[in-house]
Amino acid sequence: VFSEPVLALQTATLYPGVVFGICFVLNCFIWGKHSSGAVPFPTMVALLCMWFGISLPLVYLGYYFGFRKQPYDNPVRTNQIPRQIPEQRWYMNKFVGILMAGILPFGAMFIELFFIFSVSV
Repeated sequence: VFSEPVLALQTATLYPGVVFGICFVLNCFIWGKHSSGAVPFPTMVALLCMWFGISLPLVYLGYYFGFRKQPYDNPVRTNQIPRQIPEQRWYMNKFVGILMAGILPFGAMFIELFFIFSVSV
């Protein structure tokens, strides 16, 4: 079981660290090809300094004030009798939702790109 400061540190470093690491490795490949599109090393260091100088302290500030605050009380009394939950419709199934979440953006993008690429200049 982790303590709260350890969890705050993981929150502040885990996801941004993974993203920064992936971007740095990809940028190393671009540097290796001597591309002008590569992010300069001082800019990467500046991003790292902003991360440790701004983001990390703000996460700890939010952690400090968040754990000092009293938890919310429920404004109303909850009912002890469980209510009946009706059966879901077929379109409320999570697999249909997953398909729609992928098909709709792909379809919109495909149609737009089709019209853009089919224009003759």
